[in-house]
Amino acid sequence: MEMEMNGRRLLSCGLALNLIFCCCCASPVSLGDVSITKGPPAALTVKEQSGLQMPCNYQLPVGYRQSSSVILRWRKDNKTLRQAELGQASSTTSEPQLESMLREDARLTLNKESGALQFASVLASDAGKYQCQLLVEGEMAASSSSGILEVIEQLKFVPQPTSKNLELGSLSKVHCKAQGTPPPQVKWMRETQLPLPANVTDLNGTLTFSQVSNDQRGQYTCFASNSQGQLSATVSIGVVVAPKFSVPPEGPIETTEQGTVAMHCQAIGEPKPTIQWDKDLAYLNDNNTDGDRFTLLENGTLEIRNVKAEDEGRYGCTIGSSAGLKRAEVLLVVKSAKSTSNSIVTRIIIVIICLAFLYFVLVLGLKVWYRYRRHLGKVQLEDATHAPTCDGHEHEPCLTEANNSSKNPKSNKLRESTILEQESQVVDDIV
Repeated sequence: MEMEMNGRRLLSCGLALNLIFCCCCASPVSLGDVSITKGPPAALTVKEQSGLQMPCNYQLPVGYRQSSSVILRWRKDNKTLRQAELGQASSTTSEPQLESMLREDARLTLNKESGALQFASVLASDAGKYQCQLLVEGEMAASSSSGILEVIEQLKFVPQPTSKNLELGSLSKVHCKAQGTPPPQVKWMRETQLPLPANVTDLNGTLTFSQVSNDQRGQYTCFASNSQGQLSATVSIGVVVAPKFSVPPEGPIETTEQGTVAMHCQAIGEPKPTIQWDKDLAYLNDNNTDGDRFTLLENGTLEIRNVKAEDEGRYGCTIGSSAGLKRAEVLLVVKSAKSTSNSIVTRIIIVIICLAFLYFVLVLGLKVWYRYRRHLGKVQLEDATHAPTCDGHEHEPCLTEANNSSKNPKSNKLRESTILEQESQVVDDIV
């Protein structure tokens, strides 16, 4: 009986030990086993365009590597720069894996095995605060201490000075900017260490031409210097006259089908401007025009022969040179032959109507005038009939001294009245 009790006790102890052992084996690894053992240095100074590797040594138990929920991340100025998954699903080879970028920059790569952030060529914009992290799903992130990267910027022009053409008589500026550590000093010189010409000043790398003139043409050199050394860039300054229209296109221009039209466009400037025509904002060339009908003359005139209806539209003349561009346009209206003939007939009808109206007014005026003459003649005849007689003759008027030149005034009056009546009758017949 006692032996049976001891056996049961031993069996119970064995089961208890086995349960404890299983529980211990199944318990997860604590977060204390996930850590960053070495992060970026607290302060780091490198020259621009040199290579760089920032360390991030981490401790991660094998149990976590069998999961895809572990992320290695690099941050710059509290923003994610690069990250990679360290789980088994993301690693298929024993070789170090270089994770692709979160933003397009081929200079930066992340080594998943060592955790290092690699720079193929450091730029001035890479300066800032860096930190690496190890993130486990459902747990607090393990972070390294922050490291400050300082970049010694190389002495350089930003941007490189370039040659420029200035318009005659204008106010113009030419800029020269340089960057570097420490900040460089910038100044301008003319050609081989000559002083600047009159009306030209230099202020902090900006060359100001208060009134551009021909004697300011030439070579100008910009110098930038600091403790790293000195750089120079030479540019050519030219003086030009902006293109202007001497004969601008004028319109609208109307023409008929099968006709010929010339659109004029001439320009002046220094250097001599070129002339380019376009139709409805599409430049005319050999591919979109009929060379037998379209001709660009040496003076800039565009001539179109055997005009067609599809030639109608807005034609633009663009004059240009290194001094600038200008454009003017003209409207070409093409009328069909049928509409033209109809227009001619309409004009003829209008002319005929106008002539008929003038003829009517003229005849009416003549009629009124002749009637007035006839009425005047009758009045004069009546006056002559009632005139006093001489020598007792009842029907013969007296002859005064003023009438000595006429022996029979009554017959003269009758004759004039007859003539007026005949003239009036002629006018009535005409009307």
